[in-house]
Amino acid sequence: MAGVYVGTSGWSYPEWVGRFYPNGTSAARMLDFYGRRFPTVEAHATYRRLPAASALERWRTQVPPGFRFAPKAHMGISHRRDLEGVEDRVAAFLTAIAALGESRGPVLFSLPHHDPDLDRLERILAAIPPPPAGPVAAFELGPNWYTSDVIRRLEDHDATLVVVDSDAEREARAPLTVGPLAYVRLRRQRYDRAALEAWADRLAKVQADGRDSYVYVKHDDQGDGPRYARRLTELLARG
Repeated sequence: MAGVYVGTSGWSYPEWVGRFYPNGTSAARMLDFYGRRFPTVEAHATYRRLPAASALERWRTQVPPGFRFAPKAHMGISHRRDLEGVEDRVAAFLTAIAALGESRGPVLFSLPHHDPDLDRLERILAAIPPPPAGPVAAFELGPNWYTSDVIRRLEDHDATLVVVDSDAEREARAPLTVGPLAYVRLRRQRYDRAALEAWADRLAKVQADGRDSYVYVKHDDQGDGPRYARRLTELLARG
């Protein structure tokens, strides 16, 4: 049966101590605590630098079986202006995150360009082995990218279009139907019960269609992210 995996964008936040993490929790023990409460997390450390295999293996030992990391693709792939060698950078990144083993979930590619850059998209897609040999690639793209050409390229490569729900884009206009799984980023500053219930309904329909969903609530200094993630998980469990 398809699943809905709900977590937060990142976990290593000292400001969450006393709000989500118990008082006195060290940075080294945060992932262990987090992994016993959520089944997935978006990992942003991989965006700034290629991780060492030893670091990712250490992550794996701190989470239970079935937990999934969604690593964010390195900035050299998504943000470097020129495309020379982008295929090599994709290959190096995929080799680095292979140390996650079965704990590797979808990979987030967040492209910053306002208008479609089809050459970059096509070259990145072509460099990623299709599932199951490679990961499911989830692309976060701006609204101007929601064209038939972009959707077709994603579908041809079994890639997912990320759905972003923000205060600026309350309609979350990207369709949930593109890709082998759904990937949702909840970016609003506040989520009331009605907003979370609406998302629970949408995600239940994705699950009924036989597709997994990965959902990540944004980081905030108040520790509301874990609270919203727990509430959404509870709503989904109630059906």
